[in-house]
Order: sequence, then structure tokens, then C-alpha cells
Amino acid sequence: MHLKTPPANLITQLLTSSRASLAQTSLPYSNSSLGITSILLRHGLISSISKGSPSKPDPSVFESLPLPSRRLWIDLKHRQGQPVLRNISLVSKASKRVTVTKEELGRLLTGRRAKNVGGVGLGEVLIVRDVEGQNGYLEGWEAWRKGIGGEVVCRAG
Repeated sequence: MHLKTPPANLITQLLTSSRASLAQTSLPYSNSSLGITSILLRHGLISSISKGSPSKPDPSVFESLPLPSRRLWIDLKHRQGQPVLRNISLVSKASKRVTVTKEELGRLLTGRRAKNVGGVGLGEVLIVRDVEGQNGYLEGWEAWRKGIGGEVVCRAG
């Protein structure tokens, strides 16, 4: 059994924690939160991810906890007192899913508009969920190189 954490909750938590200049925040553990935060980590927008309990990041107790108590602890990155993760916004919402083909994804990644979504700017990351395959969450360029489209979940920079 997996708990579902809507990406909207994850994005809101990350954005408010970043704007409040917190050093660390915790999120409910789910495949979506792990997938999205892993992409942010690879692109240097956060400094680390740890598994843990509601009270502290402790990977040794993570597996023994019941599913609702499992947490991901995110260390936010700051440079000269300013958060590196300045903006993260939801693109696809529960009321309006935004799915793109490989060609439309290519347009977005090169800064052009597609499906009423503005193109990606410098230093911005597009996170795509593969809706047909088993790839999970991918960075936009990674999905494009694999030749797949998908649901545009969010953009971060």
C-alpha cells in the first residue's frame, strides 16, 4: 500500500519553507514526493534528502514505521542568505491535467509555448510524470531524450 500525496501539497510545503528561509523541512513520504525531490536534488535546488520519522531524520527507524508516519526530510540550499529554490509552481492541477507529446515537450524545453504553458526559462527545471510507462517522474530533457511525453507536473527554478 502506498500513500498518495498530491504534488500540490508537496510544492506548497517546499515553497513556503524556502520563502521562510528554513534550513530543513519534512514531507509525507510517497513515491511522488521522492520522485520530485530527487529531481530537485539532481539539479542542485536542494542539498539533501533523508528518510525519517515525524520528529527527526533517522533512516534506521524508517522501515519499521507505519506508512502514515514515514517522512522525507529535505535540507534546503541557501546561497548568500537567499534560498536557491526561489520558485516552484504547479502546472498540472487536479481540475486540469496538462499532458504533452514529445514534440510539445520539445517546444516547452526550448522556451516556446505549448498547451497554454509558457516555455521553460534559463535555470528552470520542468518535471514530467510518465503516464503510460513505468518511468515515474522525469526531468523534462530526460523525458524528451527517451522519446516520451507525459503530464507536466511542475516547474522549478
